[in-house]
Amino acid sequence: MTRHMPASVPTLVTGAASGTGRHIAAVLATRGAPVAAVDLDAVGLAEASADSPSITPWVCDLSDEAGVHDTVKRAEEQIGPIQRVIHCAGIAPIGRLLTVPTADIERVMSVNYLGTVHVARATVPSMIDSGRGAFTVIASIAGWIPMADIGAYSASKAAVISFCEALAAECRRTGVRIVCVCPAAVETPMLKALRRSRPDIVNDNPGIPPAAVLAAAERALDKGKLYAFPGRGNTTLWRARRLAPLALSGVLEAAVKRQRTRRPPGGGG
Repeated sequence: MTRHMPASVPTLVTGAASGTGRHIAAVLATRGAPVAAVDLDAVGLAEASADSPSITPWVCDLSDEAGVHDTVKRAEEQIGPIQRVIHCAGIAPIGRLLTVPTADIERVMSVNYLGTVHVARATVPSMIDSGRGAFTVIASIAGWIPMADIGAYSASKAAVISFCEALAAECRRTGVRIVCVCPAAVETPMLKALRRSRPDIVNDNPGIPPAAVLAAAERALDKGKLYAFPGRGNTTLWRARRLAPLALSGVLEAAVKRQRTRRPPGGGG
């Protein structure tokens, strides 16, 4: 059964200053949705909203619960009650779990996990009251398949995935749908920056386009699915991980090491 979300509903998009969030905000605005674009990057938000009167920029640190609630309140005063959220914001510190600064681990949990909690608590209750709405979170396949050197990021995304699954259970029969999208690496400025700064960690293979993430999210929403796994072979990886978690992590680690040894000197973009 199709559960299509009307194109013109007031929408909040986080992480909208760049990458996947910026692409999604632009596409939804083109379709006629009034979009509240939220990010900590004021310059990127200004650029994202410059070409579309349907996009209003809101600078906000998602780790600040009071700030998130205030931003949502002010955005709703301008564009109307939020009926759809696409939560894309996130950060990805690189480093081994035993040596990465504790402050980095605390920050990634505050932004990626608690940021998701704050956005949900600021928007979902009013959706429940109205009997309709959609809350979509862009998580990561790294939340299912953790790997060395991005362990803090993987842990934060695993927490996000668990939160979405529990939230979906709590929202059952309320008219509010929850979608958790778990893509492989997405070709964004963040991924490109990681290639430049840590070519030993991030290989040269191109990520999937942001458009594929949005398309997968919308298919899951229309079909009433909780999870979406955009990227070639991603669904298979997820299934294999559930059946043999330790074995799959070892296979992936070996594959990454092979890619690194094949890289020409100076490679990494």
